[in-house]
Amino acid sequence: MRLTCCLLLPIVFLTAACAQPSTPLPACEWCGTGEAPDDLRWETTIAGPDEPGERLTLSGTVYEPDGTTPASNVVLYLYHTNAEGIYPKRGDETGNAQRHGYLRAWVRTDDRGRYRVHTIRPAPYPGRHEPAHIHITVEPPGGDEFWIDSVVFDDDPLLTAEERADRDDRGGSGIVTLTRDDEGRWIGTRDIVIIE
Repeated sequence: MRLTCCLLLPIVFLTAACAQPSTPLPACEWCGTGEAPDDLRWETTIAGPDEPGERLTLSGTVYEPDGTTPASNVVLYLYHTNAEGIYPKRGDETGNAQRHGYLRAWVRTDDRGRYRVHTIRPAPYPGRHEPAHIHITVEPPGGDEFWIDSVVFDDDPLLTAEERADRDDRGGSGIVTLTRDDEGRWIGTRDIVIIE
């Protein structure tokens, strides 16, 4: 009887391990537009009402490389930390959600190049000196995905003069000045210029 139990235990363990195959991580650590769902709109929600944190609405216009013509049908991928400064996971993530967590979403710009995202204000990484930020990648129609400067917040004490000077303004300035609306939500604008 003991021998039978000892032999069955490894078989049960191996069966359970095989039932949950691991998903390989994408080679590109920052990419995400390729994982976008088909039914994208120009407005989305990253953090629902149950996610702790201060509410934030980020919106803007994506422009063609000339900086003035609105760019339609551009896919944006956005992801950020939670109110504790970590990329939270539920345990069932696949693709780059294994790195970026569940606070991520996609939008497709409308015919006027607009996008809008409802979420929370992210916190900076614990124990580090990098300002809180929202990562954004961009994929124009028929083009390749590229990264732009992350959104950072003008009032963040971690956004030092040195940090400001080191920014590339890749895709336009990512430094966003926030205001509060009548309901106390943070409101910010981040316009984007497509990089040729």
